[in-house]
Amino acid sequence: LKQPPRPGPGIVRSPESPLAVAMPTAIKIEGRSPDARFPFVNDVYEPMQVQHNGMSAFVARGVAPRYLFHTGKGRWVISKVMDDGYKCWAFVKAGDSQSPEQCNDPWTFCDNDNQWRPDPKIRCTAVPASNDMFVQLRMTLDADMRKYGLVEATDLKKLWRRLDFNGNNVVSLAEIDKLVVEMTRDGVWPEWLNSKPALMRAYKKTTLKDGDGDDWVEKEEFHALLLNIFWFAKLWQVFSAIDSSQDRRIDRNEFVAGMSALGLKMTPAEAAQEFQKIDTDNGGMILFVELCAYIRNRVNPDDNAAFDADILGGEHCDTAPYNKLVQQHAAHAHKGSGGHQFATRDLDFGAMAAQSGGGGYPKASFGASTGGLKRTRQETLRTCGDGATLDHHVRPKAMKDFDELEAKIKATAKDPTQLKAMWRVLDFNGNNVVSLAEIDKWVVEQYPLLNHKPALMRCYKQTMERKDEFVHRKEFKKLIVNLFYFNKLFWIFDQCDGDDRRIDVQEFRMVLSLCGVSVPNVEAEFRKLDKNGGGQILFDEFCHYFCARACPEGMTELVDDGFDRSKYDGTEQVLAMASHKKGAHW
Repeated sequence: LKQPPRPGPGIVRSPESPLAVAMPTAIKIEGRSPDARFPFVNDVYEPMQVQHNGMSAFVARGVAPRYLFHTGKGRWVISKVMDDGYKCWAFVKAGDSQSPEQCNDPWTFCDNDNQWRPDPKIRCTAVPASNDMFVQLRMTLDADMRKYGLVEATDLKKLWRRLDFNGNNVVSLAEIDKLVVEMTRDGVWPEWLNSKPALMRAYKKTTLKDGDGDDWVEKEEFHALLLNIFWFAKLWQVFSAIDSSQDRRIDRNEFVAGMSALGLKMTPAEAAQEFQKIDTDNGGMILFVELCAYIRNRVNPDDNAAFDADILGGEHCDTAPYNKLVQQHAAHAHKGSGGHQFATRDLDFGAMAAQSGGGGYPKASFGASTGGLKRTRQETLRTCGDGATLDHHVRPKAMKDFDELEAKIKATAKDPTQLKAMWRVLDFNGNNVVSLAEIDKWVVEQYPLLNHKPALMRCYKQTMERKDEFVHRKEFKKLIVNLFYFNKLFWIFDQCDGDDRRIDVQEFRMVLSLCGVSVPNVEAEFRKLDKNGGGQILFDEFCHYFCARACPEGMTELVDDGFDRSKYDGTEQVLAMASHKKGAHW
C-alpha cells in the first residue's frame, strides 16, 4: 500500500488540496437485515486515495474500521483489515469487474449458524462520492493512522500489549487516558490527540456502538478505539475553532462566524435553522456532543442514530472531579503494584459520574444475581472484574516481576549454603564450569521468568571473564546479576518491538516514552544506536547503548544495578561487524 501525503488534522479548505477534490464514485451497500449477522456493512464506502492489489479501495463513511477491497484472487470483500481477504464479513465474486457494483453474483455472508449463504436482498450501487467537508475530514483518518503506525496488526498488537499490561484483554477509560497522555507527552502521537472531551466520546462510541455495550474496551475493539480517538480529536479541533470564547459552548453568533470561517456559507436564516437542528435541548448553546451528533448525521445520515441518544453533557469530562478521581485511583493502584504499573481496571465510573455532575460517564453496570445459573460473558466481567479472566489469560511480564524475583534470589545468595545449593543445581556434573546450554536449561527449569534467549546470550557473553566459552564457579554471582540486567533490557526492547526483533525510529520513540525520558532530537539519538545506518536497531546495539551509558540518565537509572559494564559488555564483536556493513538492512 502506498499512501500519498495528507495534510494535518485541520479541515482543508484550499482548492489545491487533494481533499478538496472528491473521487468520482463511492459504493453504497444496503439491504442487509438488522436481524441478520453483520448488519453494519450497510454503509456508503468512499474511495480511498490508495489502491489495494492494483484495484480501487473503499472505506466506510461511518467512522469504523470497515473496508471494501479486491483480494487479488477473484473477490471483492468487506472486512475489518485490508489484507488478503481470508477473513471477512461478506464477499462477492469479482469476475472481470473493475468495481464491486459491476458484479452480477449476489453477495455472500456468514450467517448466525456460521454457514456462508448468498443474500439476494443486498444491493450494491455506485453513488457520487461526497464533497462534504466533514466526509473529507473523515477520509484523512486512515492516512493519519498509517502515519503513526496504527494500521498493521503487529503495531496494534504491540501497542495493545503496552496498554493491557495484565493481559486480561479488557482496559478501562483511565488506562486509555493514561496511554494518550504518555504518547502525546513524549511526541509519539501529536499533541492535539490529548483532549478529554474527545477521548470521552471515543470511549463511549467504542463501547456502546462499536463494541458489545459493556464498560470496557476489549482487544477486538482496539482498532475501532484508535480510529475514534483520532476522529473525535479532529472534531474537537473543529469545535474549538468555532468556540471563540473558549467556554466549551457555542452560541448562535459563534456558530455563524465559525461555519463561515470553515467554508460553509449560510444566510442568517439558514444559520438559525441549522443551529436549531444542532441545539437539541433548546438551551441556546451547542455542546461538543451535540456538534458530534450533527456531524455524524452529515457524514452518514443513513446510519442508526440511536447512539446520539446518549448525549448527557460530555463537556464535564475534563473537570476537576474527573481528574481527581483518576489521580486517586492511580495512586491507589500504584501503591499496590510495586511502583511500576498503573492499574485502573476497577475504576468506579458510577462514582465518577456522580461527582462530576454527569460528565457523560457510563454508570457501573453489574449483572443481576443469576441464582446459580451460568452468567453471560458480559455479566461475569461486570460482576467479577479482573477475577473473571484471571485464570484464562497469560499475564505478560512486568518490570516489577523481575524486581521481586531479583530481590528473592539476592536474599538467598547472601547465605553461602543456599548459594552453593543453587550452583550445584546448575553445575549438576560437578566440574565447576557450566556451558551456555547448561545455563539455558537451568533458567528454563528454575526461573522461567528469565527465559529470553537474546538476554541469555548477552548475559553469557558479558559474564565470561576467561573467554573460554564457560562460566566458572567464581563468576556465578556475576551471572545472576547479568541475568536480571539483560532481561530487564529485553523487556523494554520487547515492549516496543513490532515482533521482528528490530526497532525503528517510531518504535524508539515508544522506548523513550516507556522509560519516561524525552530528548531534544529523537532522530539524532536514534543514530547513536544505529551503528550500520540501516534504520533499524538490533538488541545487541540496544544493550551496548545502555551498558556504555550512552543513553540519557533517566534510562540508565531504570535498570541500573551498580555494576560497570562500560568497558566490556559482550557486544563488541557484533558491533564491529555492524560497522563494516554501513547502509545494510539487518
